Amino acid sequence: MEGKKVIIVVRLIKEADGKSNRRIEKEIMQELAEGMPKIPWQGEIQKIVVLD
Repeated sequence: MEGKKVIIVVRLIKEADGKSNRRIEKEIMQELAEGMPKIPWQGEIQKIVVLD
């Protein structure tokens, strides 16, 4: 796969603590794959890194 990539580090909201990591990963992937994405369980964005 060519092109730039981004790594985004996000602290999830407190309510995510009671959910399984697998469920959270699945929900995030589904949301990002559809239309105008929004990250479920998103809290504070802590870091963004763009890679070539």
